[in-house]
Amino acid sequence: MAGAYDRVAANAGRMRLRGLLLASTLLVACSSPGTTTTISPSTLRFDLAADPTTLNPLFEHPDVASVEQQVARLAFEPFVDLDANGRPEPALLAVIPTVANGGISRDGQTIVYRLRSNVRWSDGVAVTSDDVLFTLHAILDSHNPVRSREGYDLIDHAYARDARTVVFHLKHAWAPAVATLFSYGTSAQFALPAHVLRTQMPLARAPFNGAPLVGDGPYTFVAWHRGESLRYVANPHYWRGTPSIPTLDIRIVPEPSTNLVMLESGILDWNLIAPVQRTAVATNATLAFRATPTAVVAGLALNTTHAPLDDVRVRRALAMSIDRVAISQKITLGAYPVTDTLQPRFSWAFDPSVRESSFNPAAADAAFDAAGWRRDRDGMRRKNGVAFHLVYVQFPESMTGTRVAATVQAALHARGIDVTIKSVSNAQLFLPGSHGTLASGNFDLAYVPWTMGADPDDSFVLACRASGNYMRWCNRDVDALEHQALQATEIPKRRAIYAKIAHIVAAQVPVIYLFNARYVYAYRTRLHGFTPNAFLPTWNAWQWRFGRS
Repeated sequence: MAGAYDRVAANAGRMRLRGLLLASTLLVACSSPGTTTTISPSTLRFDLAADPTTLNPLFEHPDVASVEQQVARLAFEPFVDLDANGRPEPALLAVIPTVANGGISRDGQTIVYRLRSNVRWSDGVAVTSDDVLFTLHAILDSHNPVRSREGYDLIDHAYARDARTVVFHLKHAWAPAVATLFSYGTSAQFALPAHVLRTQMPLARAPFNGAPLVGDGPYTFVAWHRGESLRYVANPHYWRGTPSIPTLDIRIVPEPSTNLVMLESGILDWNLIAPVQRTAVATNATLAFRATPTAVVAGLALNTTHAPLDDVRVRRALAMSIDRVAISQKITLGAYPVTDTLQPRFSWAFDPSVRESSFNPAAADAAFDAAGWRRDRDGMRRKNGVAFHLVYVQFPESMTGTRVAATVQAALHARGIDVTIKSVSNAQLFLPGSHGTLASGNFDLAYVPWTMGADPDDSFVLACRASGNYMRWCNRDVDALEHQALQATEIPKRRAIYAKIAHIVAAQVPVIYLFNARYVYAYRTRLHGFTPNAFLPTWNAWQWRFGRS
């Protein structure tokens, strides 16, 4: 994600650093010693913060930069998309199912999906109901290492009414269904080409995972040089028409400061920048800027299975120790507003009345004392001879996150708490099972930017055994409310339920919410049609075109 641009104190030192970064970047363009590859003016260039682990969206891994989802959206179409203003629009579907148009039964258990008649795979084969059903079966197949089957596991019957109509029947009504299934869920899925993948079983070892040569999105995969770059070309069979820009050159560049230099020097056509980075490029006449509300809510996950974080008094005291307003104003220059809930500020489920404990050092000290964690002679807190020590994990790809870590460490040290910062890669942080830092629970505090789905369902974070519940927090009242919210179909009722959930979480503090990110993208003025939505900057790549600056 966006990282803060650390200014080098001495101007000469800053220029030397830029020179080294630029030189290393330009080396990437060399195909052989003494031969420099000239980048075509018809090629659009951007980068990813990490190398994907797979290019098959069936096995997509979550990460803070949505790396795999960014490239998946280039090659595959969701059922329903969201425009730059958050309005749903049909993509692979001809129409979004509703009760009014007969697409959803009155009991909410039957959903009829009507596919567009003019969509073809990049090899010219028509996209049909068979592709949807094949992908659904692949998602539900326990042999496939799919991250999440939430929602899909509620489908007890699915069939093709004809080549362009698919019917799902659910065990019970599930409110997020239309906005989530084969769309922007917390684990996004796309219909896949059945005629290709049936020849590559088992899917966990399919060549498609590293070379998805057939897709139905605006661009078609060409090559992946692992750890270095990916290349896509315009899909001539794309249903909206062949995209204007023929080629996409995507570089893998984890270092935020290197990205900025590449952007400034013209090597990249667009890039996500941190709020403080904007001041460094504000006078660059070749760049324009776009601010985008996002579904990313960043916070500190508190591992409630580790003492003393199992004590709600301590969790509240920690929240009162951290000046979240100062973090927003000083680190993000106010661009990322403070939030107190997991719901993005643009969501209809966002409740502005929810408040977590605010910054209050004196009250924090009193709360720590009351919980038995008192200062010793050295000023550090101990209880029964045990020092108050926390391990804080963060990922270096985000310099914003890095600066938050240093700020939190200093704030807690001022309250007598020793904090060790452990830096792990974005990929390592989110790996599943015992290999992932968050999944294994090897931390006390973790800086986590959660990306919400198009539906306000937050059970994937707050339900007791949820995949994104890195806090390992379990509240039976919240569990019951999450269940009610998923079965209710009326927005007013769901809004009231999510408000109750948010108030309970604010009181129990399993998460110290920091901010709801509002991303700033810088892009070359020659690039037109670049309008990121709340989830992805690549959602409308078919509209990108080069023109006059």
